[in-house]
Amino acid sequence: MKAILFFVQILVIASVQCTPCPRIQSLNITGGVTYLNGSVIYDGVEYVSGTWYEVEEDGVLVLLGCPCIGRICIHRCCPSGSMYINSSCAPSTSSVINPFSPSVYQGRELTSIVAHEHFFYLYVKPCNDSYVVISGTNNEEVFIQENGTLFEVAPGGLQLHQFNEYCVEMIIKDPAQPAMLLAGVCYPEDPPNNDDSFILYTAYAIGLLLSVPFLLATFLVYACIPELRNLHGMCLMAYCGGLIVAYPFLAYLKLHIGRIGVAMTGCLILAFIVYYAFQTSFFWLNVMCFDIWRTFSSGYRGGSTTKRRDTRRFLFYGLYAWGVPLLLTALTAAMQFSDLPNSVIRPDFGTRRCWFVDWLSDLVYFFTPVLVLVVCNVIFFAVTAYRIRSIRQETAILKSSESSRSDKLKRDKQRYGLYLKLFMVMGVNWTVELVSFAVGGSNWYWIVTDISNIGLGVLVFFIFVWKKKVRNLVRKRFNITLGKRTEPDTRTANAQIKGNAVNTELKNDMFEPKNSHEQKDVSRCNC
Repeated sequence: MKAILFFVQILVIASVQCTPCPRIQSLNITGGVTYLNGSVIYDGVEYVSGTWYEVEEDGVLVLLGCPCIGRICIHRCCPSGSMYINSSCAPSTSSVINPFSPSVYQGRELTSIVAHEHFFYLYVKPCNDSYVVISGTNNEEVFIQENGTLFEVAPGGLQLHQFNEYCVEMIIKDPAQPAMLLAGVCYPEDPPNNDDSFILYTAYAIGLLLSVPFLLATFLVYACIPELRNLHGMCLMAYCGGLIVAYPFLAYLKLHIGRIGVAMTGCLILAFIVYYAFQTSFFWLNVMCFDIWRTFSSGYRGGSTTKRRDTRRFLFYGLYAWGVPLLLTALTAAMQFSDLPNSVIRPDFGTRRCWFVDWLSDLVYFFTPVLVLVVCNVIFFAVTAYRIRSIRQETAILKSSESSRSDKLKRDKQRYGLYLKLFMVMGVNWTVELVSFAVGGSNWYWIVTDISNIGLGVLVFFIFVWKKKVRNLVRKRFNITLGKRTEPDTRTANAQIKGNAVNTELKNDMFEPKNSHEQKDVSRCNC
């Protein structure tokens, strides 16, 4: 009895698994006409016995045919009678798809084969995750082979894709230009050590989005409180502004994997926005490091600055911190869209994903300027630390002779400490990120630096906002906004009380008798 049950189970498993073709290559022919010889005729195509099968889907018996048995199939990216118009499938009566008959090649040699007579079209994408290649753009070409494979010529090299690894369609991006052939090529399967990428990328994106409110809070606090809108505060606002723009779009890019149907033009725009925003944040960090070095450079006098001078200096800083990243972005765009030899390293945004095509292009265009800035920042901090150490004795003298200079020196040293913390968080982490590119391995090995990077907004908030002085200013500003009377600071009130006592003693001294004769006269009058 057990042997019979086991045999039945084997038959059931075999009947389930041994279908003539995979489901993705099957066509619903339930409405076809079945003949006594076992053939099914559907839409003018005969499916002989052994090229169709029955399955139950949602409680309904469905007849599925295998048109690719005995025929050469090609997957189309859009439904029948549709093509890509700009970035989405739309019905069209254009002659380029009615019938759909792209050129067929043998290698790169054009053949006389008529595509719609030679191939059978499956109107279903072979995969969900794919990248777009438009023949004739970005120095790329695709050639449909007579055996149904796709020959891709790209800056990264030559690739041959099987018919179940791509789909093709015509696309019109400009009504004044002819239609072009588009291919949606499936991403290769990730190697085993990258199986965790989806989980980590999702967590990374969520962490970036959670960090944005803290950056925004830091920006608003320094923008709304006049006492904080000095040169240091405006530089910090500009730094936070770059991250506020970069983080949400970077979170999107982490989750976006270049699916067919998603506007690749929008993908390119977002990639350049993220690139520019991140570069501005690094350059503003470099500005803050330079400014603190300038403050402690030789000839430190501790003098106060005027608002007009700070504004003029901020404009010069902005010309550098916003202008140089703009030039880098323009250079990256020029390399992206120029017709260059295959040996030249290009960004290739939108080729395999929205961001850089591989780690080498990421290193050349993104990490190289970042690494230069990190080295400069290290030099600025090292020189500044040496300068602070050399004026310790001067600080002791200032405390006894010129308290105003001593107080400013103390504030500048505190600002140095804040910038150093920020540099340690951002500069060192991104340097470790660069090392992770070179070393490789599982993404879990670098989870600590990833957490630090995505939590940068929280750290910036606690470094620059969650301080007693800033909290008191926020509370004071909030009370003024609500029309409440602010309570005087305890130290200020004590100083006023002491001042009143001193004034009383001075008055008593002024009216005290100068000699015994005057004392007697006063006594006599009192009597």
